Amino acid sequence: MKKDLLFILLITSIGMSAQTTHVVSWFMGVSSAQASKTINAGDTVKWTWDDSAPHTVTSIAGGAETFNSGQLAGSNQEYSRVFTVVGSTNYRCNIHAMMQGTITTQQVMGTGELNAPDFAFFPNPTTDVLTINSRSVIDRVEVYDQSGRLVVNTTAGNATVKLYMDNYSAGTYYVKAYAGKAIKEMTVVKK
Repeated sequence: MKKDLLFILLITSIGMSAQTTHVVSWFMGVSSAQASKTINAGDTVKWTWDDSAPHTVTSIAGGAETFNSGQLAGSNQEYSRVFTVVGSTNYRCNIHAMMQGTITTQQVMGTGELNAPDFAFFPNPTTDVLTINSRSVIDRVEVYDQSGRLVVNTTAGNATVKLYMDNYSAGTYYVKAYAGKAIKEMTVVKK
């Protein structure tokens, strides 16, 4: 009986843990540091093409997981993967070998913030990662530069989204997060 109860509590806590979508800009010149992320098991990594060149996102043999986006070309192309196996996976673009990174997946250590406000974003100003949290699933995130040009338009599918802004120019950005019928508009300063 005790084993059954512990099993039910374990499954419940896993179901309650907040999942995160990590958005990685994928472009000629991306550094290995910008393309390398440490995430929790169950998190999603979404690569967005930020140039018009053809690219792949392909795991290198011997890693914890195996994946291949196939060749995609054009700005705003996307490839997503949910990582479930704890360990490290090196990956690269098969067309441009200098484009590479590592996804390190770690065991989920907690259940996250269950009473999050409708939308929260931090830190602001930011130097590298902007985190957006919501009580409900964030459907889409848009980022605009000061001139009003759309820089990122990506779907999310989780209650937490991390935008990696380390390759953005310093300045002010306008971020819109959509969760169901709710929209949060934020002004974010990138140092």
